[in-house]
Amino acid sequence: MLLKEPQSRFEEYYRIYEESFPSKERRTREQQRDILNHPCHRVRIKEEDGSMLAFVSYWELPGCLFLEHLATTERCRGKGYGKQLVEECLAETDKPVFLEIEPVTEKDPMTGRRAGFYERLGFSINTFPYMQLPLKEEDHPIPLWVMSYGKPVTKEEFEPYKNEIHEIAYGTASDRFRKE
Repeated sequence: MLLKEPQSRFEEYYRIYEESFPSKERRTREQQRDILNHPCHRVRIKEEDGSMLAFVSYWELPGCLFLEHLATTERCRGKGYGKQLVEECLAETDKPVFLEIEPVTEKDPMTGRRAGFYERLGFSINTFPYMQLPLKEEDHPIPLWVMSYGKPVTKEEFEPYKNEIHEIAYGTASDRFRKE
């Protein structure tokens, strides 16, 4: 279900967001609250008895769909809610779809499980060098992999989409970290 007024469920949403992602992969509370008001930003949720169990936050950009965060409450992991949410996004777009994941390593078996989850949904890993821009002023760029839906893409094919993601979803440095 597309969340029509995400601000009305912000505390519930942010609790799952904070529980699911390490600090370096999260915006501040204020930044994330502001993002929910962006005209290109969307949130889909899975709920039961009025409680949010999972969400996918994504960007409906002019040239592509960028899945930014997929999170499920700890007690509901493995129940297929994430799969349902991603499939809803895929069914409603004809644009290329991208997401970022940590590179798969033997040291962290969860990286392989995450990649496998998205591969089963039809995404391909593209292992060209890619850096996620920092989400907070004190953070640093993070080396990640890009996954594309349907087929792999080259670094050159991804470039215009990367520029759009960096410009709109991550914003320019001056926009992202300006003090009001």
